[in-house]
Amino acid sequence: MSTRISHIPFFKRMIISDWTLFVAAASYALPVGVLLLWKPILGVAFALIPIGILMISHGPSAIYALVVSTFVFMPLHGTIALLPADLVAIVLVVAFLIDLLIRGRSPGINRLARPFLLYLSIVLLSIVFSGITALSVRFFLRQLLLIATFFAVFHFGYRVNVKHVLAMLVVTADLNSIYSLMEFLGAGGAIRAFGLAGRGYGDHVMLAFVISSVFYFWSSDMRHRMFWGGSAIIVVAALAATQTRASAITAGWALIVIIILAISLGWHIKCPTPKRNLAMAVILLLFIFPFLLLYTPVFEGISYRFGRIGLHASGTILLRISLWKAALTAFWSNPIFGIGAGNFPNVSNWVPGVRFDPIFYMVSGLTAHAVIFTSLAETGILGFLSMYYFFVRAVKVSFQNMKKAVDVSDLAATQCLFIGALVILGSSIYAGSWFWGNNSYHMAIIFGLIASFRHKPEMLWSKGNDS
Repeated sequence: MSTRISHIPFFKRMIISDWTLFVAAASYALPVGVLLLWKPILGVAFALIPIGILMISHGPSAIYALVVSTFVFMPLHGTIALLPADLVAIVLVVAFLIDLLIRGRSPGINRLARPFLLYLSIVLLSIVFSGITALSVRFFLRQLLLIATFFAVFHFGYRVNVKHVLAMLVVTADLNSIYSLMEFLGAGGAIRAFGLAGRGYGDHVMLAFVISSVFYFWSSDMRHRMFWGGSAIIVVAALAATQTRASAITAGWALIVIIILAISLGWHIKCPTPKRNLAMAVILLLFIFPFLLLYTPVFEGISYRFGRIGLHASGTILLRISLWKAALTAFWSNPIFGIGAGNFPNVSNWVPGVRFDPIFYMVSGLTAHAVIFTSLAETGILGFLSMYYFFVRAVKVSFQNMKKAVDVSDLAATQCLFIGALVILGSSIYAGSWFWGNNSYHMAIIFGLIASFRHKPEMLWSKGNDS
């Protein structure tokens, strides 16, 4: 009997025996096992080395890995708390730099580069002129990594299938949603369940819902329709389990925009699929709704949490009002550059008067729970304008991509990116954490794909109707 692994295509051209492979695998697996027992973090890091080498040598695979890693909130505590997504982002950036050295430059023009670089410059100026602290330095380093990740996604965006990247986000959200729903139902609905993704999961499932809904409306194949529709139902249930009200509000108005766009574009290109799928969804919900009423006791915590909005000091409205008042007070203390990027958690050091707020003790150490107010407080009017220039530019470019779609699949992908950019822009007014934590990488991925998206020369509708 031959000792060659001839049945595995990879080894057909290689002189490697079963015994050699066994020794190599054991030599690698044994240290991993020892490290997992002694230092679990080191064990996991050592086990992931081959994957890291693969991602560095093949940058597009790092984008998929980054999507998956954003759903794992396991901070590695130290001088600077790192998340798994941070480590994957660093690997992606290294792959980008190596590929850049080999190829010379990125293909195409990055249509969002200038707005993002302008924002980063204002962040640096706000820190220099307003106050350099440990928080501000850490924030700037994270922004530097964020913009590098954005450029890396743009660089490799031409070599990935956008629909596959978006599908990866939805599948990962589905798996975490199932896990969080098990937690939620296991506790009888008495807890807010986030699974492995942490408190930012409300925004994660919101994006997954947007993507699932768009692809559902444009799916003509029954299997695809069932997958995207089922995913939408799963993530909506998970969104309810997180009880994140701002994300639920965002998902609500985003769905209205998705329906209007799908129906109008379907009529424009004479495609009845969106209208037919909408009718099917309405009929299905009419059948499902009575069954949901049977489980009302399980979801009492959800209705209670939404019902207590603004009723007392712990209500979300009063909590946010306190944060926003502190942010505006900080802004007026230095309207040009703010109190320094990343410094809002210690806003009382710059604006002592905010300590007199009756519920300040509840909000001390937090962000302003809204990108717009955090930006005004930390970077002043200049930072706010540069950030919103970046957001608005992303929405405009994604809308242009959608208008130039060449087929229904292309139209669905571009509509996902457009609605994603619109959600980031809209939710930043009253919520969002698109510049810090795992959510920032979702922004980098979506905006990087928007900047790198290219079409075939043919358009889905004539130039006469493109205006």
